[in-house]
Amino acid sequence: MKHTMLHGRKSWSIEESLQVATDRPNPIVTFAPVWTQGKKWFPRPGDRHALLLFKRVMPKKVSFKRAYSGWRASGAHEEAELGEGRAFLRWLQKHELSIDWCERDFEPHPYFAHPEAPRHDPEDEMAQGLSFAVRPVHVKGRNVKLYVRDDDMLGLLNLPYGEETDFLELVMSYVAQRFQWEAWRAPAPSFLDWVVSQAKRPVFDLGQLGFRSICDGPGLRTS
Repeated sequence: MKHTMLHGRKSWSIEESLQVATDRPNPIVTFAPVWTQGKKWFPRPGDRHALLLFKRVMPKKVSFKRAYSGWRASGAHEEAELGEGRAFLRWLQKHELSIDWCERDFEPHPYFAHPEAPRHDPEDEMAQGLSFAVRPVHVKGRNVKLYVRDDDMLGLLNLPYGEETDFLELVMSYVAQRFQWEAWRAPAPSFLDWVVSQAKRPVFDLGQLGFRSICDGPGLRTS
């Protein structure tokens, strides 16, 4: 059963702008500082727009430093209105650009670097376009590999309330219920909607969740 539920040396330190949370990986990615306009900037586009930046592919690519510097040099006029991530993405769209990512440009949250973190199967069509993989679970005699939709994952990471429950426990309960819905041929809610309906708030542990950014794709430069 497979359901859509839903790197090289670095010249900077993640400790410069990241405080590691104990129960949820926020932010998902931290970006390298950029010197431009006589100032050291710490890009913080936010998780949602970071994922969109990674997935944006256009014929014309420029380095992250050049793109971010160009946006700042342009005045970043929409930042106050739209926020940094959305304004930067709109600038890239306006100029029909995407980013030629380099390994030193960003650092995924240490949570995703755990050796037991699940990896995406490149041959699994259910994994296409999805950034998050869940550690396989065994439910009712069946091994289940799952992926979480990006929007659902962001929602899970930012739930403001609910009874705190281990993430994998929620996954297994949802899968068991999903088997029942399938037997009834009944429509199934998304994982996020189900968690909210149960008044739960997931607590994450190392090795439960894997993240695939552009660093797992072909052509990432090391310098």
